[in-house]
Amino acid sequence: MFNLASNLESAAASYPEREAIVFEGRRWTYAEIEEQANQVANGLYRAGIREGDHVALVCPNRPEFVTCYFGILKVGAVVVCVSALLKAREIAYQLDHSDAVAMIAYGGEDMTIGDHAHEAFGQVDACLKAWFIAPRTGMAGYDELIGPEDGDFESASVSGEATAVILYTSGTTGFPRGAELSHANIIMNVMALARIKPPVEEGGKTLIALPLFHVMAQTCAMHLAIYNAMTIVLVQRFRAAEVIRLMLKETITGLHGVPTMYRAILDCEEVTQAEKTVLAEQLESFSAGGASLLPELQKECMETYSISMSNGYGATETSPASCFHQTSGAIPLGSVGTAAWGVRLKIVDGAGDKVPAGEVGELLVRGHCVMKGYYKDPQATAEVIRDGWYHTGDLARMDGKGHLFIVGRRKELIIRGGFNVYPAEVEGMLLEHPAISQAAVVGVPDPVYGEEVKAFVTTRAGSSLKAADVVSWARNEMAAHKYPRLVEFRETLPLGPTGKVLKRMLK
Repeated sequence: MFNLASNLESAAASYPEREAIVFEGRRWTYAEIEEQANQVANGLYRAGIREGDHVALVCPNRPEFVTCYFGILKVGAVVVCVSALLKAREIAYQLDHSDAVAMIAYGGEDMTIGDHAHEAFGQVDACLKAWFIAPRTGMAGYDELIGPEDGDFESASVSGEATAVILYTSGTTGFPRGAELSHANIIMNVMALARIKPPVEEGGKTLIALPLFHVMAQTCAMHLAIYNAMTIVLVQRFRAAEVIRLMLKETITGLHGVPTMYRAILDCEEVTQAEKTVLAEQLESFSAGGASLLPELQKECMETYSISMSNGYGATETSPASCFHQTSGAIPLGSVGTAAWGVRLKIVDGAGDKVPAGEVGELLVRGHCVMKGYYKDPQATAEVIRDGWYHTGDLARMDGKGHLFIVGRRKELIIRGGFNVYPAEVEGMLLEHPAISQAAVVGVPDPVYGEEVKAFVTTRAGSSLKAADVVSWARNEMAAHKYPRLVEFRETLPLGPTGKVLKRMLK
């Protein structure tokens, strides 16, 4: 029997006076965060929430996300993590599909999510109760849930295989699916990460700017930091200049983010050269995940700040970390590392047979990280989990030493005139152009070749680059079937909540 809430409870018991969370100038100790989580648990219990019930949490990066998340777990209920970027109809779908009986949401006037969550709550009859943090008029307040006298709570004892969290996938086709992650899924993922990121002495800090409602920030940042009793500096919205200055103020020595965050930090013109110099002296490492880290960006970060930089791989369905760098040794540029402890990786062809080292195929994952399945969708579960192997849909290759390289999504593969074109490879080569800041490559219908390669790019400040210039440059740098014949300039590329480029919005 194991409750994931033990992660916070253990940290609070061992280091009660250590700072747990820093947010907008305020600071909370582990004892205070544990007490507030207990207050949430008591309030939920009084409201009739019991083991196995589903409670939706719709909240940006704030201390309340942490206390409510663990408070829900403490009563043995399931946390349904809902993106704070959704609109009312999208939230209503997830409330209804997840069978949420209650909801805790952020209602502050600095974001519209409160209005959307309140509207969604009114559309789902089975969701009986809702409480709002920083409520607006007409919203039931968070103070109606918690009481100052409720500082103690004995957490429910649940099976490690019981569902702890339901996280909805992005739903690139059809409706989003709710991935069920168990208590064991998450804590074993954290323990696998902690093997290479051991506990630190007092003073260890981490900054979380990735959204906590996403699996990467939740497991690889929040849970890992709490497991190691580190101080979490929370950022509600990522803005490069603010993050840089906060890192300087709090002496943050490393950062976990997505590639677009690092691009923004490198390109930030709002901070002074003096600030950048101090940051470079302070930093020790960067780590990335959530999207493909192109070798060119990795190299630029490492050279700019004279630090190591690693990339990992995972998915919501794998809790998420299934592959990352296991040692502090040399890191091959572009690699996402090797299989995590207790995890097996396999690359197969279309017939399901394992391919030789160096060849491209679909990546399969097996081990403690693989989800229980998609909530109320056994057919979709059976499609992606076969014989214990999770079929990622990602194309990858592995070298002779087990280093994994992600090539792209199987569904994003471009077939031009019978030749395979991997968008990630073309994007990486485009970023070698000195005037190009970001690139996204997609396939578009073509009457002659079936598909044509199209690039969407953003340029660096002051650039006068034209589409013909990009095509001409690419023709000289890439094979004839790879280089983009079509180029479209954008001021920005559409990004998802974790900074991944949403290519479906470019087609």
